[in-house]
Amino acid sequence: MKLSKIVANRQSWVLGGLFCVTLGASYALSLWHPLEHMPHSGISHTLAEFLFSFAVCFTVAGFAAMAWQYAYMRRQFSKQRRAHREAMELAQHDALTGLPNRRKFEEVFPAMTSSIKVGHYRGIMMLDVDGFKPINDVYGHAFGDNLLKSFAERLAAAVGPDGLVARLGGDEFAIVTPELADKSEAAGIARRILTKIQESFELGARKVSVGTGIGITIFPDDGYSATELLRRADIALYRAKTSGRSSFRFFEVDMDASILHRTLLEQRLRAAIKKNEVQAHYQPILDLTNQTIVGFEALARWNDRDFGQVAPKQFIPIAEDCGIITDLTEHLLRAACKVAKTWPDHMCLNFNISPVQLQDTTLPLKVISILSETGLAPDRLVLEITETSLLKNPMSAKTILEQLTAARISIALDDFGTGHSSLSYLRDFPIQKVKIDKSFTLKMNEDKESAAIVEAILILADGLNIDVVAEGIEQPEILQKLNSQGCHYGQGFLFGAAKSAEGITTLLQNELPDNETVPEGAQPSSDISPLFSDQKKTAI
Repeated sequence: MKLSKIVANRQSWVLGGLFCVTLGASYALSLWHPLEHMPHSGISHTLAEFLFSFAVCFTVAGFAAMAWQYAYMRRQFSKQRRAHREAMELAQHDALTGLPNRRKFEEVFPAMTSSIKVGHYRGIMMLDVDGFKPINDVYGHAFGDNLLKSFAERLAAAVGPDGLVARLGGDEFAIVTPELADKSEAAGIARRILTKIQESFELGARKVSVGTGIGITIFPDDGYSATELLRRADIALYRAKTSGRSSFRFFEVDMDASILHRTLLEQRLRAAIKKNEVQAHYQPILDLTNQTIVGFEALARWNDRDFGQVAPKQFIPIAEDCGIITDLTEHLLRAACKVAKTWPDHMCLNFNISPVQLQDTTLPLKVISILSETGLAPDRLVLEITETSLLKNPMSAKTILEQLTAARISIALDDFGTGHSSLSYLRDFPIQKVKIDKSFTLKMNEDKESAAIVEAILILADGLNIDVVAEGIEQPEILQKLNSQGCHYGQGFLFGAAKSAEGITTLLQNELPDNETVPEGAQPSSDISPLFSDQKKTAI
């Protein structure tokens, strides 16, 4: 109840008590003088004493009523003030972890920075929980909440009482460090945080490990307001996460320009997808025994009017991060299937699937729908996945791949031998083909270890009855060596770079020239980067 209502509801009681006091006191005083001079015997004296006593009691009752109402209102005022304080605490603190929220962070930040000594600093850090969403999805929200509480406790212990830890929302946290005599001390605090977070979290019967990235800004060097320092710390956090798991980065001025460039690129990419400006080009895959084309790999190409030819390793990660990879993939797959439908029936279409999409349980339905729409036979489509894409949720990935295989779509394991290579993938997942990464193929002549790895993959695949495609074939000597070791399929500059759909039509209408090779001394360009770049594949 509001204070005004409390006062209004009790006003009649207060006025009534005041009336009783005034009336009773006045009447008692009016009886006092006559009572003194009245004889002590007789009915008149007795009646006067009774009336005087009644007036005194009436006055006392009035005082009592006023005192009780005063005490009541005071209790209500105290209760209201306490409730207001509690409401303010709830409004400024996170209900799950008990940490200050963004509002409280921005409120106390000026006081924390205005009190520091001249020549001293405070560090502002942004961080989040690596891999939190998969953990939340697999183990449930209750487990995820307990993980966040434990994560928050470790942060508070690492920062200490002279700093501030706040939860901004979701799995995002912000930190104001204790006062620093030297800016490098912020790095020490960041390392201490990373060390604590890297220890396993034991929650009930389960034990999980998570990482975190940390972006750091320095007050006053990088800004004065909490909003600006948090924004720049968030930019540094993004750089830290691209550098690798569990690392930290200080904000640098050129990061602002980089983020602006990325933001503009994202806006242009969204528009380009809507306008169908991102096109599929096709690199031939050959049967190495007779050097005849058996299929093509679809590769994304985007030529922006201002940015020019944008490499896939630039725009594919952006599409994945901002959630438009599904739209891009469906557009490219639909276009590629329409083009592949015009090829001879024995030729297959290889198409890369993003690790993000391999977690989408509706992927098989989407692919089958596109095949039905374009008329391309399912057994002519080969979907390429990476080893790292199987790590996030192996059981879900296995179910999706089995559904695709049941629809007669082939699965190829791309970049085999890099990243988190495991022979168990070939045993546990429905893999029909493996592609040897070009980093091994290119070095076969001068690097014995690379040559040995290629040979081992070929022997293993032969024993498992799995087809092998060697990527990055650029020299006739490499082709000859692969042929002698039993590698049946390959692709690379030696046979041609990726071409547009029109260029492929012309190529198929003519015989592939025997002398179509890359000029001597030429280096691979971004033009033959796969749809989902090596850099992004490794990072995921």
